[in-house]
Amino acid sequence: MPLLKRSPEAAMVEAPKQDAPTLAQETHVAATKKAVAKASSSETMTKADWQHKDERISRQGLFQAALQSVGLLQLNTGNTLEDYLKLIEQTCERGLEFVNKQ
Repeated sequence: MPLLKRSPEAAMVEAPKQDAPTLAQETHVAATKKAVAKASSSETMTKADWQHKDERISRQGLFQAALQSVGLLQLNTGNTLEDYLKLIEQTCERGLEFVNKQ
C-alpha cells in the first residue's frame, strides 16, 4: 500500500489562544520569582544552612533508594511493615555513614 502524501498546510496545527495575564497575575509571578531568588541565594543561607540542606538531600535520596530496593523487600518477607521500616532506616543510616566517610 503506498504512503499518502499530505499537503504541508494539513500538517500545521494552530497554537491555542491564550488570554493575556492580568495585572494581579503578573504581580504574583514577579513576587514569587523574587522570593525564590532570595531564598536560594548564598547571601541568605549560611554554611550551616547549606550543610543541613545537603544532609536532607542525601537522606531523602538514600530513603528513596532503600524503599525501591527489591532485595530489602525480600529480606523482610513474612515480617510486619514496622520491621520493614526499621530495616529501611538501618540501611539509610549505614548509607549515610558510607557517603559521608572521608
